[in-house]
Amino acid sequence: MALPEFRPDYPGLPVVTPTAPPHAALSRLPELHEESRLALRRADLNARAIPAAGVLLGMATLTAMFGGGALAPTFAWSLAVFVGVAAVLVSHLRAASVFRDLAGSAADMRAILLYLGITWGAGAFMALDAEVPALLLFAAAPVLALAWLLADVPAILAFAVPASLCTVAALVLRSGSPAAAALLLALEAGIFLGLLRKRMLPFGLLPR
Repeated sequence: MALPEFRPDYPGLPVVTPTAPPHAALSRLPELHEESRLALRRADLNARAIPAAGVLLGMATLTAMFGGGALAPTFAWSLAVFVGVAAVLVSHLRAASVFRDLAGSAADMRAILLYLGITWGAGAFMALDAEVPALLLFAAAPVLALAWLLADVPAILAFAVPASLCTVAALVLRSGSPAAAALLLALEAGIFLGLLRKRMLPFGLLPR
């Protein structure tokens, strides 16, 4: 409904002032709900990345101690993993201090996990001997842990894809076992799809 308004300079002429439609606020509710959902997911990723990075650091320590690799490459690999873990912590602290930049912080976290995935996969050549069981455990255990802890499909894929491909290459080139490489791919696909079905489908597959 439009309400007349009388201007002092033209006292005899009413001016029609449009008012906002009563449904304008309600029509924005779905948009506000979507923005809140995305902000919550981004904040959740940044919070979950800290325990996930701690698990990776613990697994890297065990690998360096018992993996059987040569000292120099194992040390270089451990240092590279530590740099990635430290980057996760820095990104988390930055997101906590600049709450409105959650989109950029989530993108940074996924990029860091991509770096960690590449670095972790390099450990199949640098920090382990050529034993098939050790390589299988080295690749499957962190993917399972991160899939359970992160609950964010792009972040999990950022780590799992390069780590798995590097380990598959190590199984073929170092151990000469294409069957073990195929087993690893099937195992990780089963882990990922199982946890995806149980935990992540209700939240959507690809958050923005």
